[in-house]
Amino acid sequence: MPLDPQARAFLDMMRNVPQPPEISLQDFRGALAALVPTGAPEPVARVEELTIPGGDRQPLGLRIYAPTGTRPLPVVVWLHGGSFTRGTVDTFDAARRMFANLCSCVVVAVEQRLSPEATFPAPLEDGYAAAVWAAEHAADFGGDPRRLGVGGESSGGNLAAALTLVARERRAPNLAFQILVAPLLDASCSSPSASAFAEGYVLTRAQLAWSYRQYAPGVRSDHPLLSPLYEPDLHGLPRAVVITMEFDPVRDEGERYADRLAAAGVPVGRARVEGMVHHYPGERGAMAVIELTRSLLAALDPAGC
Repeated sequence: MPLDPQARAFLDMMRNVPQPPEISLQDFRGALAALVPTGAPEPVARVEELTIPGGDRQPLGLRIYAPTGTRPLPVVVWLHGGSFTRGTVDTFDAARRMFANLCSCVVVAVEQRLSPEATFPAPLEDGYAAAVWAAEHAADFGGDPRRLGVGGESSGGNLAAALTLVARERRAPNLAFQILVAPLLDASCSSPSASAFAEGYVLTRAQLAWSYRQYAPGVRSDHPLLSPLYEPDLHGLPRAVVITMEFDPVRDEGERYADRLAAAGVPVGRARVEGMVHHYPGERGAMAVIELTRSLLAALDPAGC
């Protein structure tokens, strides 16, 4: 279908805004402020900031959003996007608040380290440290450790998917679900959609390749923790929500991953948001995430997780 009007307006706004590798890392980070929603934050029953030991025992910031609702609530450890190189919990504060309220779940937002200052697998290990902490402390903020999952958008989706592989290998924590939104899952950037939408949709194939170089210099593109699509065995992973955008260079890798999860016996809820681009501006992409997440959480039996 044609581009969604909100996606078209977003592309028009970004038409003359250069992206990596044409601009410096510092300018790329500085430009993010223009994309952050303004206005009063949506109220959440409880918002708490804390610091825990990260993947290398360094201080790791978390922001916990606990909405009203019958306790204990499902818990989502969320790794934010930003091409592995930019973004903070503040950047995505509005989205995390809406998600917590509309999905009636606790969100543990992770301030994982950014690249190139911290390279693979350091940000992934930060996510793992946050998930282990959440499993141990879920009850402290009204959460249910039996309904603990991970989520992420874009490069955060890469970290979330890889985190489920790490948790399976280490046999802890026990993750009940994963939510992958427009995830980066193939560092080779070789899918048909990567070619079809290589330019003209803000996120370009050149930017994807640049992002992976910042995050994982010298790492093979088919390393399963860098490119979860290349993990040969997906059996036993937590049930999933996988959401892709029609006009997105990473669309096909997300859809192939959903296919492979399903073939491995993993329950998968999936959607392609027609007419939308990677950054899914406006409400349609966000509400697709909300609706599928609600269905996933409703299917989790607190007694059986």
